[in-house]
Amino acid sequence: MPLVLLGILIALPILDIYATLRVAEALNVPGILLFAPGVIFGIVVMKRETRTLRSQFAGALQTMAVQGLVFDSGRRMLAAVLLLSPGFVSDLFAVFLLLVPNRAMPQPAVAAAQTGAKTVDGEFRRVE
Repeated sequence: MPLVLLGILIALPILDIYATLRVAEALNVPGILLFAPGVIFGIVVMKRETRTLRSQFAGALQTMAVQGLVFDSGRRMLAAVLLLSPGFVSDLFAVFLLLVPNRAMPQPAVAAAQTGAKTVDGEFRRVE
């Protein structure tokens, strides 16, 4: 099983590069013109997402609303890695991942106000 996974990890980038070179040949452009924009855009997305993740993670830990942040950030980081890998097909998958809408992370006070929930502060004692 590990050899199959290793074969897939080696074969997919090679097939992606081959497909990119065939598309470049069909378009009569140099292959580097299809590789370069994806790598440049991948670097930009990776830098931006790393900065955004650092700033949002502390606030998300305080409100314990980490799930949406982790899902959105992980999706964008995966898209950045796919953009950095050479190939046209991986770039198309990355663009698809970037086009998926983000999950909304409701703020606790805003969510409570929208649902009409009221909180009461106090102590309780169980009576049996």
